Amino acid sequence: MAGQLRESARPPGDARLVVETMYQVAADPEAWEQLVQVLDDDGQEPTPELVRDLALSEDIARLTQRRDEGPNAARRPDLGWVLLSPGRKALAWNGAAAEILGGMGELAEGRAIAFDDPANDEALAQACARTQRQAGQVIVKLDRDDEEGPAFAYLTRGGALAGVAGADLPDSLDAEAGLALVFPAASVTNSLWASIRESFGLTPAEVRLARKLRDGRTLQDAAAELAVSVNTVRNQLRAIFDKMGLKRQSDLIRALTELSSLAGLIDGQERARAQELELLQAPPLKFVTLSDGRRLAYREYGDPLGQPLLAFHEGLGSSLLPPGSDRIGRELGLRIVCAERPGFGQSDPREDYSFEGVAADMVELCDQIGLERVRIGGVLSGAPSAIQTAIALGDRAVKVQLYSGRPPRAPEFTPGNPLVMFRRGIEENAWVLESFFAILRMRLSTAMLERIVRRSSVHSPGDLDYLDSHPETSTFLTAYIGEALARSSRGPADEIRAFRRARNMDIGALRAPLIVWHGEQDHFAPLAPLLAFLGDRASEVHVMPDIGHMMMLKHWRSLLADAAA
Repeated sequence: MAGQLRESARPPGDARLVVETMYQVAADPEAWEQLVQVLDDDGQEPTPELVRDLALSEDIARLTQRRDEGPNAARRPDLGWVLLSPGRKALAWNGAAAEILGGMGELAEGRAIAFDDPANDEALAQACARTQRQAGQVIVKLDRDDEEGPAFAYLTRGGALAGVAGADLPDSLDAEAGLALVFPAASVTNSLWASIRESFGLTPAEVRLARKLRDGRTLQDAAAELAVSVNTVRNQLRAIFDKMGLKRQSDLIRALTELSSLAGLIDGQERARAQELELLQAPPLKFVTLSDGRRLAYREYGDPLGQPLLAFHEGLGSSLLPPGSDRIGRELGLRIVCAERPGFGQSDPREDYSFEGVAADMVELCDQIGLERVRIGGVLSGAPSAIQTAIALGDRAVKVQLYSGRPPRAPEFTPGNPLVMFRRGIEENAWVLESFFAILRMRLSTAMLERIVRRSSVHSPGDLDYLDSHPETSTFLTAYIGEALARSSRGPADEIRAFRRARNMDIGALRAPLIVWHGEQDHFAPLAPLLAFLGDRASEVHVMPDIGHMMMLKHWRSLLADAAA
């Protein structure tokens, strides 16, 4: 790479600042936003010496990589947890749980927790019995002295423990077979209220009152908002106290606040684990050998005899489609083929990466696996490759769908969106790409990715709502990106360079109907530049309300149904 670089007109100090910032990113990947401040847009290449210095950032990333990084990074080591056998014997615990339980009894390995108050033994026994009978989690109340008030915890299946608490359990322990008692460390989810109702027998009216009190309402305010008398809410509050074994309203509010955070964590982890299992059951990778000897990796979903749909992943994506794609494809009669573009995932790189070159590879793939009349779908940065492939296929292309498509044009300025600004800077400074993606490959974790996605969704409340209601999304995205970078960062880097070169890409030869699907709140890939690029070629434009960049995930079944129509 260095031999191909030309001398730069950029002041050496500016390029050196980029290199120094990359060192910071290597040590802390979440410092990537600092690159936005130092990347300029003159598109000049640095000297070979600076590129060699830049490569040192990969060594820094490797040296500073933490044990808890990676797709299964620990989530919340600050929670208290105890792993119990089906017979309620304590198998393992952490220091936070020992501190909480220390004032209530004694923890000893291989023995049931010896509570000072026999009522706590009974409460835990009943909770264990209920957890073993039902799915989900049960709230258990453990009494302490009057000064501290009761301690509340969740009792759930042991399999949720590793992800929720970051527990480093001995290999000899079978967490799946046991139960986990998890204490809050002091986002509210609906699962909390269902658990409270089922655990303590609260009525719907009592749950509604508890919500109001947790949110800071007085009894008078709660009565007015619930359209009942103050006497009614007082009676309901007494009933809540009796059922939950509480004496003070402050204890109720504290318990609900603590349990809220833990409810979201456990619920999200259970869904994330289900997502991980489904991802493990994704169709296996297949390969074709192209005419120049390179291998192209792909996956097939749905009905092997169905209507072909050739799917193009996004710029940091792979052939791993959203869980459920295989089932949905069968139901809709679609044979969904998603290939990993050259240099992505397990596909060999292409020396002359371009959208035309990708299209040539995809035509070879269609020829080799027998795809004749082909529907095409392109996500985000997969849009130009999807369009170019449709042009190359000619009359064999039935129609083209673009999902949040990004045209090969300079990204528009979106104040306050760091991802937009980052892509704009990185596209004009391609010399940074491979080192940055190499750092991302080494340091990628679900927790880190979720934080970056949330920070970049500040202008899209619909995306934030989707992430809150689908906590498993980060699990999928981490696997999706992780597969893209599994062998190298060559493909994503080559494609961003191709975007820069192809800004005058001509789509006049496209014959197939072109359908646009876009999120109303998408500020990362705005609709206006896409429509300007397409001109009059879009036969349909569907703008989905109350969603942004997560449009494809939220409406995946509808998009596939439209492809099958």
